[in-house]
Amino acid sequence: MSVADAAPSVLRIGLITVPHHFDPRNAQDFVSNFLVAQIFETLYRPPRGGAAPLPMLLAEPLRLDSAPGQPQVYSAPVRPGVVFSDGTPLDAEGVVASLTSSRLFLQEAAVEADGGRVVFRLERPNARFDLVLTQRFASVLRDGGGGAAAGGLVATGPYMLAPDSRPEQPHLVRNPRYHGTVGIDELRCTVYPLDDDGKPTALVQAIEAGEVDFCNVLAREQVGTIHRVRKWLEPGSSTAFLYFNTEREVLRDPQVRRALALGIDRSAVTKVCYPNPMAFSATSVLPPLMGRWQDGIAPDPQSAARLLRTAEGAKPERLSLLLTWGPRPYLPDPPGVAAVLAAQLGELGIEVEVVPTGDSEVYYRKIARGDYDLALAGWIADTPDPADFLEALLGPDSIPTPDRPMVVHANLARWRNADAARALAQYRADASPAARDRLKDLVSQEVPLLPLMYGPTLYVYTPRLQDFEPSPLGIPLLHEARLE
Repeated sequence: MSVADAAPSVLRIGLITVPHHFDPRNAQDFVSNFLVAQIFETLYRPPRGGAAPLPMLLAEPLRLDSAPGQPQVYSAPVRPGVVFSDGTPLDAEGVVASLTSSRLFLQEAAVEADGGRVVFRLERPNARFDLVLTQRFASVLRDGGGGAAAGGLVATGPYMLAPDSRPEQPHLVRNPRYHGTVGIDELRCTVYPLDDDGKPTALVQAIEAGEVDFCNVLAREQVGTIHRVRKWLEPGSSTAFLYFNTEREVLRDPQVRRALALGIDRSAVTKVCYPNPMAFSATSVLPPLMGRWQDGIAPDPQSAARLLRTAEGAKPERLSLLLTWGPRPYLPDPPGVAAVLAAQLGELGIEVEVVPTGDSEVYYRKIARGDYDLALAGWIADTPDPADFLEALLGPDSIPTPDRPMVVHANLARWRNADAARALAQYRADASPAARDRLKDLVSQEVPLLPLMYGPTLYVYTPRLQDFEPSPLGIPLLHEARLE
């Protein structure tokens, strides 16, 4: 049998939720971003192993075209020979058309074509602009044409959606016009819904039965008993938080928020998800991938009660706690964690109403409206740059609204602080340790959110998956691997 006649290599992937968006400009949930990354390319490839990001759709690294002290301007030519899946060649004008269709990208830079080069005029100083060009909202795409990835969009990446692809069984096939090597012909995904207790029992059983080759959506404790598979674990690039909605009257006083934080034992909360809580219990906003701060908050119920008695704001009698719709890498058991938080705050005389959300649409709608007092959720790093992580969580422009998706807007505390905004801008411009320490002090004083636990990055895969290179950010590029 010739190579042309050989059966296609198929990687079977296990998921626990359906993807909700195949448009990289709007993909919000982890599963959507994971699949989008296999279809759409960015101008720079995401960094790995501590190395700097490298040009992917650009022919060379960015060139600085502005003088010191002037607004930053960069440029680079487009990589020759790249075509979209419908056969349309990629050129500088095509890159500009794609990037100008991304509202999130336009917050970072203006872009234009000039003599075959793509020119970026930054809206603000950014010491790591190359990392912006690795983010999925900066993916290169175009509308229309045959072989559309989804919703009429076409891409230059290694895969495209197959005609038989369905939300509960996404099916990606090789892009025949891809400019690189593809080691696996097809990615066939199956969604294994959670059971009534919110556990991924069906997915774990499918892995044990040999029906799944690859999975990156389970927690460490959920795969502890699975055998005959390979497991790859990194300290993690995500943090789970208890967010205090600072727009609510009862939570506007920082002293009240600090009191609530002091009433929470993070080790006991983390023990719901991990038997060794000391390894995962959070001590600061930043996940281990980016180094750790010490926020100085330790459980102290007596001090919490005293602060509530003396605070300018009235003690809350009842608070709503909004849950994310399902397990996340940083939060394997949202209902279990919520129950412990409610019990601990109950010791302070505060009744907590836990508000579950059945799916991501309900969750994001409530988040956009600010329809909660407390929110139990978290954030997964999009890049290894702490400035991106901190800006998504603390920036005043990162507050979700109905007309602004949560793609990089994770300020669920809805916290507006002028000093923090200035420190973020400074840290973005020059990665100043002084600016970072100022942010640390402000978060510890104001307590807009309480870090609870860190989420490890975990991959489970069968030995037949060869040359697999994990990504610490949780989203690998699977076309670079192969199957035995």
